[in-house]
Amino acid sequence: MLKVHNTLSRSKEEFKPLKGKAVGMYICGPTVQGPPHIGHARTYVAFDFIRRYLEWKGFKVKYVMNITDVHDDIISKSNELGIDWKELAEKNTKLFFKELDGLHVKKADSYPSVSGHIKEIIELVKKLEEKGIAYETDDGVYYNISKFPEYGKLSGIKIDKSKTGTRVETDKYDKENAQDFALWKKAREGEPSWDSPWGKGRPGWHIECSAMGGKHLGEQFDVHGGAVDLVFPHHENEIAQSEGASGKKPFVKYWLHSGFLNVEGEKMSKSLGNYIEVPELLEKYNPKVFRFFVAGLHYRSRIDFSEKAMEEAKAGLERFNRLIEALQEANGKDSGEMKKLVEKAKTGFEKAMDNDFDLPSAWAKLYDFVRDVNKLIAENKVGNKDSEIALKFMKELDKIFEVFSFEQKSGTLTEEEENLLEEREKARQEKDWAKADELRDKLAEKGIELTDSAEGTKWKKTE
Repeated sequence: MLKVHNTLSRSKEEFKPLKGKAVGMYICGPTVQGPPHIGHARTYVAFDFIRRYLEWKGFKVKYVMNITDVHDDIISKSNELGIDWKELAEKNTKLFFKELDGLHVKKADSYPSVSGHIKEIIELVKKLEEKGIAYETDDGVYYNISKFPEYGKLSGIKIDKSKTGTRVETDKYDKENAQDFALWKKAREGEPSWDSPWGKGRPGWHIECSAMGGKHLGEQFDVHGGAVDLVFPHHENEIAQSEGASGKKPFVKYWLHSGFLNVEGEKMSKSLGNYIEVPELLEKYNPKVFRFFVAGLHYRSRIDFSEKAMEEAKAGLERFNRLIEALQEANGKDSGEMKKLVEKAKTGFEKAMDNDFDLPSAWAKLYDFVRDVNKLIAENKVGNKDSEIALKFMKELDKIFEVFSFEQKSGTLTEEEENLLEEREKARQEKDWAKADELRDKLAEKGIELTDSAEGTKWKKTE
């Protein structure tokens, strides 16, 4: 029985979708004022695992991720760069999709954008106004939180009644001081705008996800996810908007939030020089190693990205890939024990994952599997049939994680050749391209052909 930790109830609940095995899942996507950073990568990879595991369990998931292409930050950045806001948003949206592909994140069923859903946003704001929950002013339309008594139920924020009715023009405000927030902002010079019942203007930040979630998944759906910093005000405001408009029908059944990511023990920031964008991450590291790093940690935990952590992840992943190679080459006598080992590992893995996607415990069972299978191979008790059983299980697991390598290598390397390969990989990470080319030539002289890709360097013997 699958249980998930619901931020709304602050407890683990049995996972029962609204409509049988169909799951509507909405993940808050990026605000595309710049390239995605490593914190985004952690969140999107973590929810990729959750989505894939639900599918592995037999659920039919409709996965939606929004693109915020109209926002204060985009307008500020485009003005700073002296380019049109739309040009900046489109450029960074394309980059975002490229980086998602680089991280092996499975494509969503739809990627709705703010600019593509102005009609739906206006309709929702009108509905809130008609219900007396929203009101117009000289600079926009605002949500009156005093009209929604349950405001704060997701975040636990207590409303200071004396502060209600105090409008907030920007999308960012004191998180300890809940106030009415903008649904629609009337046009200002130099800002994008659309026609509306309140004159030309543009959406506030929070209204977009209520409108797009409703459009693509319905008035109520199963899972809403995002990073923990979105709990307040963004997700709190989504609930107020959606449930205010629908007559308090629960907007989302399960709210899931991923934890923060630190870099070398500190909060990531440009001022500290530890701000890592995804293009830089993928240039330096094999994306499968990064996915394995994220896979080894609970999605709700705060994680610490570091060189050491990535080296440990690389070593861990190599253990599994070495087992795959050993299984592909095993030529012993089938003992019949492999089926039992697979059943044991699969049962333990699924039990751990069913406990709010407890990845650390799930991987512990898989490491036990590696140990036990290696022992069988060492005892010459694995033949073709047992190898196929084990490899089928690992390929099944890889539908969730997409981290393993099943490509059979051509030939074996000597210790000297392995050292040259490691030295070249280090040179590439340090961007010492001249040395990397020199080492490539040395390996070529030894009959080893290299192919560099986003997933790392692959080799094959030509002699």
